[in-house]
Amino acid sequence: MEEKSDKTELARGRPRGLTVEARRQQIIAAAFEAFVELGFAKTTTAIVAAKAKVSKRTIYEVFADKITLFAAVVAECQPLILDLPRPEGESLEPLDSLVAIFRLNISDDEERVREAVLNLIARESVQFPELSDYLYENKIIRSREALIDWLHSTPAFGELSTDDAKTYAGMLMDIVFGALLPRRRLKGTSHRQPRNESIKQRLAIFLRGVL
Repeated sequence: MEEKSDKTELARGRPRGLTVEARRQQIIAAAFEAFVELGFAKTTTAIVAAKAKVSKRTIYEVFADKITLFAAVVAECQPLILDLPRPEGESLEPLDSLVAIFRLNISDDEERVREAVLNLIARESVQFPELSDYLYENKIIRSREALIDWLHSTPAFGELSTDDAKTYAGMLMDIVFGALLPRRRLKGTSHRQPRNESIKQRLAIFLRGVL
């Protein structure tokens, strides 16, 4: 009976016609929903499996443990946080480049996802330092490093020293992410648009000071 039950669960967890990558994306989407709603500690593979409509065995065939699943969620959302590297040969004014890099013109739906994942990372990294360690050690999060590389490769910033590039990258991230992690929940475009315009103004001030 146990063997039959396992086979039934496995069959239920592997819908016919679903590719490995599609199943992986299905699990990541369910895990994102669970982590945002319940937090890292209260999210279990059973909950994710139920939301993804797969078996727990299927999850463990794709992800080694809950930390690697959390990392996959963060990696999937990374393009909404920082759009680097930029397309080869792209020629934009510095302010336009920063607006594109920090995704300040994304849709309201994308904004909500970004806010959710930024708050998730900030909250869970404080409660579980091992998550933060894993994300950085495995280069899941390397926003600062990517921004430093971009500054070094952008003619507008001239020949920056390594220390200057690090300082500029830190300042830019403080300007943008300090505003994107509000103390109160924003409600719709009417709140997000003025915030984003304010960030653009601050970036313009930054550029006037360094260029």
